[in-house]
Amino acid sequence: MTRITDSNHKSSSTTIKFLYSYGGKIQPRKIDGKLRYVGGHTRVLAVDRFVTYTELIVKFWEACGFSVKLKCKLPTEDLDVLVSITGDEDLAAVLEEYDRVSPDVKIRAVLFPIDSLKTISPVSSAASLVDFPVAKPLRDPVVVNYNAITQQRPFSAFKFHGFPVANPPFVGR
Repeated sequence: MTRITDSNHKSSSTTIKFLYSYGGKIQPRKIDGKLRYVGGHTRVLAVDRFVTYTELIVKFWEACGFSVKLKCKLPTEDLDVLVSITGDEDLAAVLEEYDRVSPDVKIRAVLFPIDSLKTISPVSSAASLVDFPVAKPLRDPVVVNYNAITQQRPFSAFKFHGFPVANPPFVGR
């Protein structure tokens, strides 16, 4: 686990603040078309300046209750330019950009849920370990088309090639 360190920090503060939003969406304002975050939640998270990417993602997970993708707005850009943060190097680069503009500005972050991972809730009882949800039928277009064909024509309309079931071939005699 690498720590983000830089001896040339302009800020004497050992804490950085993220102004983060989740659960809403980015939309243009009707008045001037400037993008803003609408709905959801917006909060502030204060962390040690030398936090690792993994530690930061865990803190966001604890705050939101689900796994997230972290994207940050650059200090000189609008919300249409969000930088994906996927590791310590990305996080260090964003911190450097914010330090260059103003070291005490809150880092603007937007959190997106990770689609493939679901929120895991604890097991409520031992019975729930045995009960499995009923699977929904697949909606495969090939299967749907096959069912439509068989319903349109009577079974006797299909031609079968091979031996009838009543008279199987004699194999090995």
